[in-house]
Amino acid sequence: METSNPDKIMFPERGLTKADLVGYYQTVAELMLPMLSARPLTLHRFPGGVGGKGFMQKNAGKHFPASIQRFEVPKQDGGVTSYPVVTEPTDIPWLANQGTVAFHIWLFTVNGGVGDRWLVLDLDPPARLQTSVETAESAVTQVALAVSKVLADFSLSSIPVVTGSKGLHIWIPVAGGSSDRLATANRALAGLVVDRVPDLATTEFLKRERKGRVFVDWLRANRGATVVAPLSVRATATASVAVPVDWEELVSVRPDQWTLTDAVELAARPTLLDRAEPFGPDDAIGEPVIDAIVAAARQAGVDLDTPFDRFGRKR
Repeated sequence: METSNPDKIMFPERGLTKADLVGYYQTVAELMLPMLSARPLTLHRFPGGVGGKGFMQKNAGKHFPASIQRFEVPKQDGGVTSYPVVTEPTDIPWLANQGTVAFHIWLFTVNGGVGDRWLVLDLDPPARLQTSVETAESAVTQVALAVSKVLADFSLSSIPVVTGSKGLHIWIPVAGGSSDRLATANRALAGLVVDRVPDLATTEFLKRERKGRVFVDWLRANRGATVVAPLSVRATATASVAVPVDWEELVSVRPDQWTLTDAVELAARPTLLDRAEPFGPDDAIGEPVIDAIVAAARQAGVDLDTPFDRFGRKR
């Protein structure tokens, strides 16, 4: 496709242009589409480049091509949000040509299919460490390894994704369960992780209460919550990319290790779905496993009942 204003600087620190951004998405579009297809998108757009002001766009523009479908979700105060849903590989670089830097997706598809549902635990590093761990990155890695051990207790498989930002996402396949039940299971898993490494991890929403610990955010399980798509570029100075990794290589990679200039290398790596291909129903969260997770969390004293909203628990 032809890029408009190809020489526009999108990442000033590295001198990367709009042509570089669109070219990256053209290279990985076929690999990204299976994870974006049938999922409502929130677009992180920077028409003037990441050195300027960006915004999150949830509504599909009237000028979007017909191949980008609309998924309407009623708003609480009336009206609807008409989310864009891509159907063709060419939709992805087209949106990049509109100034989209990052693609954020729902973990649930519009058709409600079970095999394409996920839970994600988001490990958010602290601004200041108050533990014996040397760096925020090593703290996140240690908490991630604790997550893997908790999941192993329930014979669950998972895939770590370095986010291209500061944190890490742990993707867990879903075999069944209602949205509410899955959200409770994610909250329970987060609590069990904190119970295992209380000096390193917390589920406290308020930053001032985290006390230098990694925040294990379970809210990505709620309907309408989004997570950055694997292989998406991030709005960082270095144009870093979210990349699925092996558990074995997690200890040796940085959250922002790859950038859009690594498109050819990233196109040759296994995607998140490639890594998930060997997983079967027994490796994924379903109703019996949800029961076991919730029971274990309650036995450990994890709070699963205090009401909360997107800004923090309601006291």
